[in-house]
Amino acid sequence: MYGVFAANCGKFTRTDYMEITDKLFIVTVPVANIRGKPVDAKPSYIHDDLQETQVLYNETLRYLDETDDWYYVEAIEQKKFTSKSIRQGYPGWIRKSSVVMLDAPVTYNAVVKNRTACILKNRLENAGLLLTVSIGTKLTVNEAPDKKYYSVVFGGNKRGYINKDDITDAKANLNKSALRKAIVSTGRLFLGTPYLWGGRSVFMAGLSEVRQRAGGKGQGVKGSIFNIQHSIQNTVNTGVDCSGLTNLVYRANNIDIPRDAQEQWTAAQKITHSSPKAGDLIFISAEGRPDFINHVMLYIGSERFIEAAETGDTVVVSTFVKRFGESFNQLAEHDFVIRNKQIHFGSIILNQ
Repeated sequence: MYGVFAANCGKFTRTDYMEITDKLFIVTVPVANIRGKPVDAKPSYIHDDLQETQVLYNETLRYLDETDDWYYVEAIEQKKFTSKSIRQGYPGWIRKSSVVMLDAPVTYNAVVKNRTACILKNRLENAGLLLTVSIGTKLTVNEAPDKKYYSVVFGGNKRGYINKDDITDAKANLNKSALRKAIVSTGRLFLGTPYLWGGRSVFMAGLSEVRQRAGGKGQGVKGSIFNIQHSIQNTVNTGVDCSGLTNLVYRANNIDIPRDAQEQWTAAQKITHSSPKAGDLIFISAEGRPDFINHVMLYIGSERFIEAAETGDTVVVSTFVKRFGESFNQLAEHDFVIRNKQIHFGSIILNQ
């Protein structure tokens, strides 16, 4: 059996997520869908109203109900407000084959900061690949007798090795200037990733990179990658929506923020249009509803931002002129109202 995490990698504590009496599961595949009904997503990048969100390897879920092949769960690391203004994790259905039950506490002390990371059988250059995980995946790592690798515990009692360059240590404490640079660098890792409604992963986008970094010579590596790729392709599309992008960018830098744009706006410190800095967030309201946020983008400075815009697109760097038809200064002249939508600015970093 697996263990329950203490969530020390971010700003939450164990009591933020669960009660001791809860029945809990842990995700055992690199990426899994949380669905509005117990039916699989179609294998195409279309808007799917049943797609609630995605969970990553090692995420903890609270049991709510079940059918023959599905559990109804709450994704307790992805907080949202319910219709009754109660803060809870994302609810939805997940395949039973994607989770196992928990029975003991575990503390995760690291998070994957690159698009993908390889867990290897040993510390040799062409070691066999045990598992590939997506950016934002939390892990338990320990020092290894090698400057290049950590040892990592996964899959219950399995052990492997992971490159130190793929990991953000939970103890890392960057100053705000360094943190802003790290967040922008992380955001750039998502460029070219497909937009996926409810998406919160970049796994498939990084497989060619995984093959190169894991040492593509060796049958063990090639075979493992093929098996992982094949299984993921037949069950889960990978990609990000606008708030899935910003959620993962911050998560990879040891900061846990809510899953949805509206909740991210609530969690952010409100700033004026004259003060956004690289790493801050740009929020766009619904038409005619200035306080209802339905889109978020990552500001990277010089009137540019990284955005996952809509179905059919990929993550790109854009500008105010390209996105809104007006420059930053032109928008400021009418208080950042454009086409009856309000543009807001907020900072997570100022709250750290």
